[in-house]
Amino acid sequence: MLTQTLALSAGIALGVDASSAQGSCTPGKTKKIAFMLKQQTAFRYLNADIPFFKKTAEAAGYEVLVQSAENDAQAQIGQAENIITQGVDAIVIQPVDFNVAAGIAEMATKAGIPLASYDDMILGAEQAGFIGRDPKDGGAEAAKAVLAKAPKGNYVLIGGDAGQTGSTLMQEGYHVTLDPVVAKGDIKIVMDQFTPGWKTEPAQGNAENALTANNNDVQAFLVSYDGMSLGVLQAIEAANIEPGKILVTGQDMEMSAAQAIVEGRQFGSLWPAPDEMAVAGANAAIAMAECKDIGATAKADNGAGQIPWVKTPIYLVSQEEMPDFVCKHQFWLKIDEVYKNVPEKKPVCE
Repeated sequence: MLTQTLALSAGIALGVDASSAQGSCTPGKTKKIAFMLKQQTAFRYLNADIPFFKKTAEAAGYEVLVQSAENDAQAQIGQAENIITQGVDAIVIQPVDFNVAAGIAEMATKAGIPLASYDDMILGAEQAGFIGRDPKDGGAEAAKAVLAKAPKGNYVLIGGDAGQTGSTLMQEGYHVTLDPVVAKGDIKIVMDQFTPGWKTEPAQGNAENALTANNNDVQAFLVSYDGMSLGVLQAIEAANIEPGKILVTGQDMEMSAAQAIVEGRQFGSLWPAPDEMAVAGANAAIAMAECKDIGATAKADNGAGQIPWVKTPIYLVSQEEMPDFVCKHQFWLKIDEVYKNVPEKKPVCE
């Protein structure tokens, strides 16, 4: 079974170029880059990943071919076949399924097109690099922040799709922080579930089941995506539990989560910095196309070898950090919308 952990190489800059990862490299000639996403309907893709990637690549003279598989692993294979047949200088791909997408990496290698994973790493196949945050770090940080507020009680873990490292590694991060506390007997993990497609409805169903099974005695829901945390909040409301009594986390800082945070209904949301990730992804793609160093600062083991890793940030934003966040990320959220139900809390940005 392939490993689903990202094993970091100890603290050195790698200076690895595309040619060292995928054999000899010939600079591309099409001036086209494929940016293949698992989907593009979520807020982050439309407002960060796609525009920041395109702006960076286009400024360097490249055309960006954006592809969205809408969470269909087989559809993504078809898109990849089409892209490779057309011919591009580099591919940056966020895999729908990290195992299925190994075939895409192999196709690109045979075609002589450098490919890098984005946001989620393809497992079991060589590739030129990985651009993304460490979900395990994010999960550990979210769990640590929640644990500081609720050091005892029942915890529920609701992860994303089990076929993506962004979900499986975040779940591992939760356990890194929580397992020692479980061993002490201070907390109990009463549910630990993944959510196909990162969808709201099954996450809400799991939350309802967890609340029912424990007579509403739940202190925290660690949730891996804001769309799912929305379902959890609906389950809490339906159970007539006081808003904010149960700590709930999410990820991506979508508008619904930002509003819930400032209103005190949600504890926080992990910010995976998709703007910074997209810029790093585009720069890596340009470097791959030109047979240059992609800027890796670490390595990750994907089961097929050590992959150069361009590591991007991830951190939790709670009510305390929200004023600073919204002022610095006005491209992402409209402040008036975030604070529309609590205008008295709206910060004044410099």
